[in-house]
Amino acid sequence: MNTILCIDTASDRFAIGVDRNGLVTSMEDEARQDHSRILLPAIANLLGGDSPDAILVTIGPGAYAGIRVGIATAEGLALARGIPVYGIGTLEAAALATGFRDGVVIQPAGRGAFAAQRWANGEPADSPVTATPVDLEGKNLAGEGAGALGGIEAGARERVEASLRDRAPRIRAGTLETGAEAFYLREPSITLSRRQQAAAS
Repeated sequence: MNTILCIDTASDRFAIGVDRNGLVTSMEDEARQDHSRILLPAIANLLGGDSPDAILVTIGPGAYAGIRVGIATAEGLALARGIPVYGIGTLEAAALATGFRDGVVIQPAGRGAFAAQRWANGEPADSPVTATPVDLEGKNLAGEGAGALGGIEAGARERVEASLRDRAPRIRAGTLETGAEAFYLREPSITLSRRQQAAAS
């Protein structure tokens, strides 16, 4: 497992990283709600002709469409190459990126809300919940959007680099379970067409 690729599309900005025998390189760019078009070329550019031996992907919570594209891309590349895929939660990646131990880790979850999870002694203390900025006032925060709320900021690139630092040694040691199932706090808001509404009634 010399080369491990990491994909994070849980945000409006996406990031990718590559761990080559412990040396991590990464990049971040604006997704412009178009992860599916720009992600593969960015991966090819970062790999520079190398073929990954394993893929690590952020599974959420976060941007619904972005997470879907990230996982689908990881699974497609893995299937084509016959390599394993591993998942890591967005909130855990943010906690790793900031060295966060006690407080609330957050990630934008759309419509002005955040996914929020309480951490204690460096471990999750509760399941993630949906929270508003008002809910988070006065709390010790880390994660994407935390900087604007007085906490420690950690964006997609920081999450990717931290994920690789934590997971790559475990992937190489064979101690990490494979699989990357998406984690959403809520289903997306989908409006049915008039024809679908009529068929359902």
